[in-house]
Amino acid sequence: MAYDALIFDLDGTLWDAAAASTHAWNRALAEMGVPNRVTLEDVRSVSGHPFPRCVEILLPELHPAPPELVEFLLTHERDGIERLAGVLYEGVADGLPRLARVYRLFVVSNCPDWYLEKFFRFSGLDGYISGYDCHGSSGVGKSSMLANMRERYNFRQAAYVGDTQGDRDAAEAAGMEFVFARYGFGATTAPGLSFDSFGELVEHFLNSSGR
Repeated sequence: MAYDALIFDLDGTLWDAAAASTHAWNRALAEMGVPNRVTLEDVRSVSGHPFPRCVEILLPELHPAPPELVEFLLTHERDGIERLAGVLYEGVADGLPRLARVYRLFVVSNCPDWYLEKFFRFSGLDGYISGYDCHGSSGVGKSSMLANMRERYNFRQAAYVGDTQGDRDAAEAAGMEFVFARYGFGATTAPGLSFDSFGELVEHFLNSSGR
């Protein structure tokens, strides 16, 4: 199938910032005197959800969480990402520039807007991205972001690369093919086109481009 655009999820697909988020959450909870703690796997398990939903899932006994707690967690996570950042998956730093020579590349994530800005600043990859959207900017879910992006950029055929069932559902709702990043955080049913590494994904799409 010939694509004119590839759209990427962020966490679990392009980078892993779970360690920074885990440290920040636990620091915030300790400072507020809340006994709860989260683990690295806890944080990875909620990848793809908007931040308030992450709080609901990881701290169910505090639901509904006081607004000041949510804000305190968010402030500490922002500080944690600023200080510790995330780690690009192997093959992303050199693979995205190679793909950008052939495809228009985009990013769609449920993250806050500042989080996406920090990803671009730390990775230096923004020059290879033709457009992006996130929940913090548009306030809508991934399926709507994908549909809006297709209309805005006039895609003929685009694929959404992600690592969770929610990513798959969003792609299908937007009428796009889903590509499963099997190396990421999540899982999905009947994944179809899937890859064990970002490098493998890059080689596939370069070889299938016909250019």
